[in-house]
Amino acid sequence: MLLDILKEMSVGFKTCCEQFSEKKPTLVMIHGAGGRSQTWQGQIHPLKDSLNTLALDLPGHGKTAGQSKNRVDEYARWLGEMLGVLFQEPVFLMGHSMGGAIVQETALLYPKFLKGIILAGTGPRLQVAPMFLEGFLNKFEETIDTVINYAYASGAEKSMLREGANIMKEAGAKVVHDDFVACDHFDRRKALGDINLPCLIICGEKDKLTPPALSRILHESIRGSMLEVLPSAGHFAMIESHKEFNQRVRHFISESQVLLAA
Repeated sequence: MLLDILKEMSVGFKTCCEQFSEKKPTLVMIHGAGGRSQTWQGQIHPLKDSLNTLALDLPGHGKTAGQSKNRVDEYARWLGEMLGVLFQEPVFLMGHSMGGAIVQETALLYPKFLKGIILAGTGPRLQVAPMFLEGFLNKFEETIDTVINYAYASGAEKSMLREGANIMKEAGAKVVHDDFVACDHFDRRKALGDINLPCLIICGEKDKLTPPALSRILHESIRGSMLEVLPSAGHFAMIESHKEFNQRVRHFISESQVLLAA
């Protein structure tokens, strides 16, 4: 039923299974700038033993119809509408980078749809260097290659970098530029205290795009949040250190379920 609704609405997705179990909590995953649901391939099936997993393509990305947005709150309103249509019960929501910004915004706008949030490789403010914004318009592929080289920790497999670059290049210059403009405009530093949900913040120690200092600000600002820093990972911790990443996610959701049931 849920998957049929997504198909009818022309929303691209990756999921663990055809039918979701009522006995398992559901985790919805949101990719970052220029990405698509494939970003979460290291979580979708590996986490299905304990979770219903669903990764969505944002508008204009992957197989989702519509245009990309240049504001995080516009993506969040689209996501809030999706959650309201798809689920009768609250879900856990996880986002990476720009997806993490979208999750923050969704937690502020639609807390009733959520059991808890996971913020991966993100921050309360996501400034983008002007050279990148200009480069996405004028030297698209070259700029993507530069960003990807920053994104992964040194020593990461070359295949990871190639796949990451290909995903962003396939998204196209307009989509990537819109997304990075959305990131550049995003600033929720003054509103984080209003988030009142179980929250896991997870990042790579070697992340150069959204350094761990940004995750620490999130942790200090969101009451009761947990912070996990993965020592050998860069910006794409869920890919580079997927086993450790998944372990932290499982533990957080399990602990949150116990607290919510108490």
